[in-house]
Amino acid sequence: MKVKTPEPGGVAESISGRDAGRLYIILGAEGERLLLSDGKYRSCFAPKKKNVKHVRLLPVFFRETAAKVAEGKDENSEIRAALKETAQSSKK
Repeated sequence: MKVKTPEPGGVAESISGRDAGRLYIILGAEGERLLLSDGKYRSCFAPKKKNVKHVRLLPVFFRETAAKVAEGKDENSEIRAALKETAQSSKK
């Protein structure tokens, strides 16, 4: 299954820049830019803004986590755990 449109809670992998290969959870969008968080280097309160063309969308979703962040809750540890789980399952 290939994901074509980014949506909050989806997982994206950076394909360009110095963070290439890093996984992020999509928290939202501002035009052509996505708001991304990895829970460690980019917290949910200071998300990274990255152009849609510079990420690969993965068919993995954590919508509950994105909804909690939208409510204003600090979910950095949950984001880190979700991305760690995604990275481990993609290596298998």
